[in-house]
Amino acid sequence: MEGSKVKMEQAHVVMFPFILQGHIKVLLSLGELLSEAGLYVTFVNTHQNHKRLANLQALTTHFPNLHFESISDGLPDDHPRTLFQDFFEGMKTKTKPNFKELIVSLNKKSENGLCPPVTCIIGDGVMSFPIEVADELGIPIFSFYGTSARFLWAFFNIPKLVEEGQIPFFDDNMNYRIHGIPGLEGLLRRKDLPECCALKEIDHNMINFFVEETLAITKTSGLILNTFDELEIDSVQNVATKCSKLYTVAPINALLQSQIGPRAQSIASLGSLWDVEQNCIKWLDSQPSKSVVYVSFGSITKSSISQLKEFWHGLVDSGHPFLWVIRPGAILDEEVIPKELEKGQKERGYVVDWAPQEEVMAHKALGGFLNQSGWNSILESIVAGVPMICWPYSGDHFINCQCVTKVWKIGLELGDWDRLTIKTTIKELMGSRREEFQESVDKAAQWAKNCISKGGSSSLNLEKLIKDIKGIKEIKV
Repeated sequence: MEGSKVKMEQAHVVMFPFILQGHIKVLLSLGELLSEAGLYVTFVNTHQNHKRLANLQALTTHFPNLHFESISDGLPDDHPRTLFQDFFEGMKTKTKPNFKELIVSLNKKSENGLCPPVTCIIGDGVMSFPIEVADELGIPIFSFYGTSARFLWAFFNIPKLVEEGQIPFFDDNMNYRIHGIPGLEGLLRRKDLPECCALKEIDHNMINFFVEETLAITKTSGLILNTFDELEIDSVQNVATKCSKLYTVAPINALLQSQIGPRAQSIASLGSLWDVEQNCIKWLDSQPSKSVVYVSFGSITKSSISQLKEFWHGLVDSGHPFLWVIRPGAILDEEVIPKELEKGQKERGYVVDWAPQEEVMAHKALGGFLNQSGWNSILESIVAGVPMICWPYSGDHFINCQCVTKVWKIGLELGDWDRLTIKTTIKELMGSRREEFQESVDKAAQWAKNCISKGGSSSLNLEKLIKDIKGIKEIKV
C-alpha cells in the first residue's frame, strides 16, 4: 500500500457515488472527513470519471487514509450515459457485477495484509444496486442521499399520491397544488414532483422503477442526508420515520473546512471533472464589493444558443459585472459560442469553462448567484451568505427553488429567460431588495455555522456516524 502503513484494525469504508460531478464532490468530501477521523476509505469511480478527476495523488497526500479504485460501468464507450431509465437499468445490470467483484477483491487483499477487510459500504442513494451487493455479501451499507430532505420526503410519498389519484395527472397545469403530504402543504406543485410523476400511465414502469430505487434506502443500516436540521427540521423528522438511523451532515464542505482548517483551501479544486480556471479569482479581486453576479448552471444543464444570447444581453444590460461558467458540453447541439459572448468579456463579464466555486462564493466581490437550483449550489450559497436567483432545470431543482423563494426567502425565481426578465430580476436582487435578501441569507448562514460548530447537529451526527461505523468493525472482530 502507498501512503501510510496499513492498520488492519482500521474500519474500512467503501464509497461509491453516482457519476455526476455534484454527487462525486459531496461524497468525496464526506470520504475526506471519514479518512481524517482515522477510517480507511476506498473511494470508487467509474473508469471514465477516474481518468477525468483532477490530481487524485494530491488528495491522497493530504489524506493518507483515502484510497481510490475504479471499475467499468459495463457500458460501451460510445454510450451517451444520459440520465434516463435505460441508463439506470444498465448500471443495475452491467455495473453491479463489477462493483461486487471489487468488494470481493478488496477482502482478498485484506487476507494478504494489503488493506483492512471491508467494514461497510456507503452507496449513493440514487442507485439501489450497491444495496443489493451489500446484501449478497453480508456487508452493512449506509445510503447517502444528496438532495434536500423535502425532495426525498416528496419521493417517499409518491405511492400515497398514486393511491389518492393525484398521480398521474392528465392535464398540463403543472402549477396545480399537491395536497396531503405532511410538512409540504401549500408548497408542493406538480412541477416540483420528481419528473417520473409527469407520466400519464399509472402503472408506467418508470414510476415504479424510480420509486423502488429510492425506497431501497429505507432498508439500509442508516441514511446519510445532505442537509442540516435547522434548515429543514420538519422534513428531516418525517424522513427519519422511514429510516433505521438518520445522519444529517451538511453543509459537508463547510464541515470539512472547520475540521482541517487552512488545508481546505489547497484541496478545494481537487476531485473536479473539469479543469478549474483560477484566473477568474484575479478578475474578482479587481471588482467592487458585492457587485458581481456569479452565473453557473451546474454539471448537467444544457442551453440553446438563443438562451445563451438572451442571458448575455440580460447580464450586460443589468449593469453589473458578471462571472459566467459555460462548461464544455453545456450547449445543445454543440453549436459555436456566439461572438457576443466574447464581446461580453470585454465589456463587463468574465466567461470560464469551470470555476473554483467555493472560492468564488467566498469572495468579497460576489453579490448574487444565478444558478439552476442544484442542492449543492444552494447550500454553498447559504454558507457564503450570498442571495440567489434560481432558474430550475430538472429533478429536485423545482422544489429547491420553492424553498429558496417561499420558505427561506433568500432569493428570486427567474420567471423566464428573455433578456428583459433577466435584467429586471438581477436588478431586483442586487438593488431594490438587496437588504431584504441579505438579511434572510445571513440568518440561514448562521444556522449553517451553528450546525457545524462543536456541539452542532451536523458535527454531532458526523461523530455518531463514525462511532457507528467503528462499532460495526468491533462487532466483526
